[in-house]
Amino acid sequence: MTPAITEEAFRAYIAAFNRDDYEAFSGRYAEDVLLVLGGKRELRGRQAVIDFYKGVKDATHRQIKINRLIIGEDGVGAELESTFTALEDLPEGVLAKRLKKGETYHHITFALFDIGPDGRFTRIRSARYQSD
Repeated sequence: MTPAITEEAFRAYIAAFNRDDYEAFSGRYAEDVLLVLGGKRELRGRQAVIDFYKGVKDATHRQIKINRLIIGEDGVGAELESTFTALEDLPEGVLAKRLKKGETYHHITFALFDIGPDGRFTRIRSARYQSD
């Protein structure tokens, strides 16, 4: 079995995401990547995904920790633990609950990353498993 991506490369993607290195982390997205959030919201295309994350990152500081990582021939499964710190007062809808500036919100998601032959993510499906 040849893995779709190395563990080191996936961890580098998460590290780039955590340090807001848009060029590095978005380089992993296929041009027509599909991001599915909780089965309710879909974003298609690299720029749409970047714009979504910019909106979240403009309002919060987010750190992702990999709790579990499973790498297969055509994708990755991961349990990801995220902590968001509000950079401003946030109404409900930005995250799953309202936050005042400085407050934190924590959740765990399960995410599946489909990976094309060029090593880029073609589809990412993420669903919240647990939150505070």
